[in-house]
Amino acid sequence: MTIKSLFITKEVPVPIKSGVSLRNWQNMNVMMKFGPVAVFSAANWTPNYHTLSGVKLWKHYNVDDTRTKWEELERRLWWLRPIGDPDADWPYCRFTAQKLAELMADFQPDLVILEQVWLYRYLSVVQQFPCRIIFDNHNIEAHLAAQPDRSQESIRTQLKAKIQTSHLREMEKKFTHQVDQVWLCSEDDVQLCQQMYGKQTPLYVIPNGVNIDNYAKAFNHQYEPVEKVKNRERTILFLGQLSYYPNKIAAELLIDEIYPKIKQNYPDCQLLLVGRTPTQKMLAVAQKDPDIIVTGNVPEVQPYVAAASMMVVPLLHGGGTRLKLLEAFASGCPVISTAKGAEGLDVIDGKHLLIRNTIEEILEGIEKLWSQPSLSLELRNNAYQLVKTEYSWEASYERVTQAMKQILPNQY
Repeated sequence: MTIKSLFITKEVPVPIKSGVSLRNWQNMNVMMKFGPVAVFSAANWTPNYHTLSGVKLWKHYNVDDTRTKWEELERRLWWLRPIGDPDADWPYCRFTAQKLAELMADFQPDLVILEQVWLYRYLSVVQQFPCRIIFDNHNIEAHLAAQPDRSQESIRTQLKAKIQTSHLREMEKKFTHQVDQVWLCSEDDVQLCQQMYGKQTPLYVIPNGVNIDNYAKAFNHQYEPVEKVKNRERTILFLGQLSYYPNKIAAELLIDEIYPKIKQNYPDCQLLLVGRTPTQKMLAVAQKDPDIIVTGNVPEVQPYVAAASMMVVPLLHGGGTRLKLLEAFASGCPVISTAKGAEGLDVIDGKHLLIRNTIEEILEGIEKLWSQPSLSLELRNNAYQLVKTEYSWEASYERVTQAMKQILPNQY
């Protein structure tokens, strides 16, 4: 039977700008196999297009255009509300909540999927209608918020972060307990969710995945050379939203520690940082050194992954599973990562990638791949088979099928 699904997202679903939008688009395309999909999105900008491929109905609202002055004051005083949170307030206003109610009444979905904890304020609207509800939690956000070391920050900043983390944990707990299913990216996240919030709601692993077909040109080296990349055989890639704290720290390790040292033995090497919102430091070092390339936002990442000899992921913080690794695997780009960077993925060191946890180990791994082309080829082929089998949209569909049998047994 047909299942009508409604997705609620923070930000516009496409174009794909990050791992968040990549996962959202994956889930939407998977649910299209079960029936019509509608999308409700909220952001602080208005796109110049009005349809999404394959989506039956899309309603988007610019919250900055519709939020009242009173609501702006409420946003600034978020810490006075029991579970107030600035990131959850960002995509919400009462006008858009009313528009969501109108969409619910018009579309009459069987199933509503709220993407990320930041959509919690819309949950009360959805609960007014006869449908099943899924909370797709891309990360255990309260755990992630508690990771950064804030000892060097001001007392005021530390206090604000402590209050926000406390509110976020309570909000995430309530969200988890008030829905019919929670989707998580990995078994690691399932265990963490149970540890933090108990086992009252069914938890399902719906892994991050990629559409393999979208990376075929990269895997087969069919893209034209990328501007400024002089030597594909000696180019190190890092991919992600560069202002996001875990990515920022990783990129700075590459800039400050890894790249200068590898440059001593390989003077023709280059560092390629691809992703939106690069920091001023990143832009400044790229101005000084032509072999450090900072792209900012790009229309598609595949040509840049294809232009690199490897992806290096020195992540020390974060949660969920890293779509950047899956994109590299699907593109045939060998990967060196910390254990934290590969967290949640069913990978084996030396078979699918090289896991290296210190600067010295990462440097050794880079030199090893550059001196042993056969090892790079072996990692490339094994990683591609892994992503095709376990982390493709087809694999995600099989997982979602099991979840649908449980949540809508009479309609599946």
